Amino acid sequence: MIGATVVMLLDMILSASLISFATFGSAVFGTAAIIWRHELNHFFNWLTRFNRRYKIATVLFTLVGAFFLLDALATPASAQFFQNAESWMSGQFGDAGEAIPLVFNVLRGLFLLYLGISLVKVIQAARQDEDWQNLARTPMIILIAVTMGDILANLIVGGGTGG
Repeated sequence: MIGATVVMLLDMILSASLISFATFGSAVFGTAAIIWRHELNHFFNWLTRFNRRYKIATVLFTLVGAFFLLDALATPASAQFFQNAESWMSGQFGDAGEAIPLVFNVLRGLFLLYLGISLVKVIQAARQDEDWQNLARTPMIILIAVTMGDILANLIVGGGTGG
């Protein structure tokens, strides 16, 4: 328990993200709730009555979960698809300047837009009790094809810049 607390405090110091502080706060609250169960029993009874009356727990957990998910995903990330191919081409064709990253980023953007639009269509079809599985099949095939293309490109160009 002490080791986990030290690691959690180090994570709070190093990353300083909202998730670290929320995790530490919930761990402290959970520990206090376990240790002082009888003293907090009145609070838990009130919370149970409040939840039964207003049925707010599901909405609250969904909103808090979405907030923490967005906070976790808001950190900068490097592109995954065709990153090695882009690095290799930039190393081989140094005079191309910004054209090669622009082309790869446009391809990634189009791919993400296509997947997003397809996901909306699939969800809409599922909500209207239509055959959503046939709609989901084509984007899944394209996702697998792009992933296989990335794997094959990595086998061809390797992991280096090739310069």
